[in-house]
Amino acid sequence: MVAIETEATGQTRLARLESSDGVELRRFFYRLSPETIYRRFHSPLARPEQAQPERLLDVDHHDREAVVAILDGEIIGVARYARRSGADTAEVAVVVADEWQRQGLATRMFGALAELAAPAGIRHFTLSMQADNRAALRLLRRFHPEAALTHSQGIYEATVPVARSPRWA
Repeated sequence: MVAIETEATGQTRLARLESSDGVELRRFFYRLSPETIYRRFHSPLARPEQAQPERLLDVDHHDREAVVAILDGEIIGVARYARRSGADTAEVAVVVADEWQRQGLATRMFGALAELAAPAGIRHFTLSMQADNRAALRLLRRFHPEAALTHSQGIYEATVPVARSPRWA
């Protein structure tokens, strides 16, 4: 992990995920509840291998980026984007460990991800979430109150502009 923020003892900090962070990512996965895993992957998964960890660790810091929240060396949240080469739109996903939800980590990570995406030429994020995922909807509305949602088969989708904003700091 490469720090984005300076580290303070007992404080969460943000860092960029690196392809060598597989052990930490695996430990993070096992701390997530089945509901949190389902909300993140839109599918019930029992083992990290089912989430294709090689794909999750495939970051190039341009087309594929991931920001992690860290406390005492452990990952407690991940926000990532992935885009097809040359596109100006990237798909975004955010997950926070259950005991750290509703404490602003998703907001900080999403904001940091936008700060990294803009210089890489990403102009829009696409998001998909279960229609009853109020936390994800609040996060979206915090950054883009006017975002238009489409609904299909219990899933909301939205495309929003990448806004470079110091709100996450």
